[in-house]
Amino acid sequence: MAIQALPPSRPQVLAKRLQLITNPNSSGEQASSRVFYSLIGAILILGLLGLLGINILLSKDAVLIRELKLESIAISEEREAALREVSLLATPERLAARALELGMVASGAPRFIELSGKNGQ
Repeated sequence: MAIQALPPSRPQVLAKRLQLITNPNSSGEQASSRVFYSLIGAILILGLLGLLGINILLSKDAVLIRELKLESIAISEEREAALREVSLLATPERLAARALELGMVASGAPRFIELSGKNGQ
């Protein structure tokens, strides 16, 4: 409804009204496309070198983290092996056998010493 109310456009009339306006202060020189492309290329190369540097640093950190994880796993395994050995050596049978190897004798009936000075009273 509102679109139908618009008058038909006339491109010839609009084209006659449009004029190119230049800046009166400019000298009329334009930057060459060679300078522009060189600047864009330099920015691109610097960006890629920056990304390469960041990638190298991240990969070094990833290698270090992997080495530390492997070292942590090895230490955990050593700790578990030591705990298994201690638990095997602490069994009553092993302790009794080791005591006999060292020359200890098993105790018989317990005997008590009376220090009160009274003889059986």
